[in-house]
Amino acid sequence: MKARNAKQILNALMACGFVSLTATASGQQTTARIYRGSVGESHFQMRLNIQGTNVSGAYSYDTVGEDIKITGRLDDQGKLELSEFDAKGKPSGKFLCKKLYAAEPDCTWSKPDGTREAYVTLELQHIGFTNGLQIVPKTIANRRSGVKVSYPQLTAVAGSLSPGAASFNRRILVMTQKAIKEFEPGSETGKNSFERNYNVLLANDDLISVEITEYSDSGGAHPNSGFWSLNFDLTANKELEFDDLFKPGSEYKTTIARYVVADIERRAVAIEEADAKSEGRKPTKREDPIVSEEQLSEISSWGLTPEGLVVYFDFPHAIAVFDRTMVPYHVLSEYLKPIGPAARSYKR
Repeated sequence: MKARNAKQILNALMACGFVSLTATASGQQTTARIYRGSVGESHFQMRLNIQGTNVSGAYSYDTVGEDIKITGRLDDQGKLELSEFDAKGKPSGKFLCKKLYAAEPDCTWSKPDGTREAYVTLELQHIGFTNGLQIVPKTIANRRSGVKVSYPQLTAVAGSLSPGAASFNRRILVMTQKAIKEFEPGSETGKNSFERNYNVLLANDDLISVEITEYSDSGGAHPNSGFWSLNFDLTANKELEFDDLFKPGSEYKTTIARYVVADIERRAVAIEEADAKSEGRKPTKREDPIVSEEQLSEISSWGLTPEGLVVYFDFPHAIAVFDRTMVPYHVLSEYLKPIGPAARSYKR
């Protein structure tokens, strides 16, 4: 997804219902956004209230659940600076994101004096419930085997969960437990790691699409990483299949393959150009693409977003950076079922 300026991002999110706006006494609007991320191996959830250049909110680590107050500023270029405070109001850390609205916001956390700097991941969560549902993180941890997992569960602000919401909770828990059971730690205690976190790609009163990121290391030649997903129709109380999105007999697979190959090549060229610039050399041009349509494997998983379909592949380790591609809905619009899940998510 290409970086856009703050106004464009805000307009897109408002159209999809994934930010909420409130007016203050001064007439300025406050934008509320939810993020998920991690600092090192610790997963967290962050709420930001953006009013002009002023930012306030809180974040909490999944394993602790207690809010940590944050305040700061966001400039017109998307640079975000946040200070955090402990329960006594004393500064305890700070966040810096160079490009909050970019696909890769380039964020770090450090102590107030800049020491103990750590890389931070930060992903906007596309949550737009109007029926009182909420998504809360749950955790499973086992220090001996190196398991540290966060997974989502739906809760109701008032009353009981709908059958669809309860089924989603059971399904994501079963998937999580199965993945943990299948992890085979190496014999060297303390050298194993199995981590899972999640991002909400789309959540509204009818549909929920969750992306699960996975990292595992059991002492092999190199660690493994990958993506999983769960797409659920809350109204119909069923897990969605990829074919549920498209008209029967349509050529959507060919169109997706063509787009994915072209997008991977575009990203590969951009990476090489950036590397060449940083190394003070001319970019190296390849004769053949990274992967051809004929070489493209079957889609391993997929997800729904407000802007398009995310498709995942299990590429070899050397090109695993290209495992995830977002295909805009307009590329697939002629193949989508008119009242199918993707068409209902497509904001023309």
